[in-house]
Amino acid sequence: MVKSLKDRIGGIKNVRAMWSETIITEGIELKELSDDYILLIASSPSIKFPPSGADISVALYCTNGVFILETKVTDTVFNSPYTFCYIKIPEEYEIRQQREFFRTRFNLGVTLTIYFNNGEKQNIECQTFDVSGNGTSLIVTPLLDSENIIKLLSNPESEKYAQLGLVLHFPEKNIITKVEFVNKRKLSLESKKQICAFKFVRINPSDVDYITKQCFLKQMAEQNKSKKEF
Repeated sequence: MVKSLKDRIGGIKNVRAMWSETIITEGIELKELSDDYILLIASSPSIKFPPSGADISVALYCTNGVFILETKVTDTVFNSPYTFCYIKIPEEYEIRQQREFFRTRFNLGVTLTIYFNNGEKQNIECQTFDVSGNGTSLIVTPLLDSENIIKLLSNPESEKYAQLGLVLHFPEKNIITKVEFVNKRKLSLESKKQICAFKFVRINPSDVDYITKQCFLKQMAEQNKSKKEF
C-alpha cells in the first residue's frame, strides 16, 4: 500500500509557498493535512493567498525530506485576523534531500580556529562549500601551512590540538560553535583545493534553527530563480 503524504513527511519544520512573483517565507503555517488537501493559515493580514483555481507551489520542510507540491488552490477564506488557504494534494510530488538537515550550497566567510593543547591557537579564514543544520563543509586552499593543518585534522590519533571552533559569517548574524572534523576530499581531480567537512557540537539550538531557516530560504530563492529562467 502506497503511503499518503501525511504518513511520509514525519515532523514538519517549516512551510514555504510561492505563486506568481510572490514568495512567502514568514507568517504561514500548516494547520491541517488530510489525504486530499492541505490547509495553510496566514496570521498576517499582509499575506494575500491567491484565489481558488490559481497555481501554487508549496514546500514542506520535514524530518523526512523536502516535499515540493506543484498544485492549485481549491479555496481561500478570510476570517479575521486569519486567512485560510485550502490546497489540493497532487497525485505526484517531488521529494528532495531525504534527511532531517538539508545541505545547501552556500558561499559564506568562515573563521576556523584550532585551539592547541599548549594554549596557542591559529585562525584559518576560508569559505563554506555547503551548510546544513548539523554541520558544514569548508573549502581550504593550500596556502602557507594549511596542508599540514589538514593532515593534523585528519589524524584521529593526534593530541596536538584540544578543540576546534568555527564562526559562520552570515550577512545578518555570526554563528559561533565548536566543531569536530569529519573527513576531507578534493574539490575536483584537478583542483589543489580541499573540501573539509565538520560537524557542529554543543551548538545553540536557536542557531541550528537559524541555519536551517537560511538553507530553506536559499533553496526557495533558487527554485524561484530556476522557474523564471525556464
